[in-house]
Amino acid sequence: MEYSVIAATAGLAGSLLGGMSTFAASWLTTRAQHRTQTTVQQAAHRERLYADFIGEASRHLVRAWGHQLNRPQGLAGLYSLVERMRLTSSDAVIGAAESVIADIISAYSAPNRSYEELQRRVLAGDVDTPLTRFSRECRAELKQLTPAHVAR
Repeated sequence: MEYSVIAATAGLAGSLLGGMSTFAASWLTTRAQHRTQTTVQQAAHRERLYADFIGEASRHLVRAWGHQLNRPQGLAGLYSLVERMRLTSSDAVIGAAESVIADIISAYSAPNRSYEELQRRVLAGDVDTPLTRFSRECRAELKQLTPAHVAR
């Protein structure tokens, strides 16, 4: 065999191998970036959903302190948010959200309380917040979902 054919073949094989490795590295990098971006977007979506639920539940808890619930339609927003959570959230988060709704219904069923009673309990540190467990579950889920190398 001629040395020029061997040299040409080796050069061609080296170029082909170098091109393939560059393509593979580029493809893997793009794939990892896409996966990270999708995960961050999912986490941001859930975070907005959880914040909406916390806001709605907080309004109901404050309202329940001094009022009775006249119509069950008033809780439709909360149920809607929980059903949206069922599409993506863990069972722990959904269980905590259902517990919050049960606590809200109980609060609406309880006798009306005064602002002074609320103030006394807050100052004494005796305020039980049903949203605490929900917030903890959400934080744990978001922490697990978001890659550690992504700055938040």
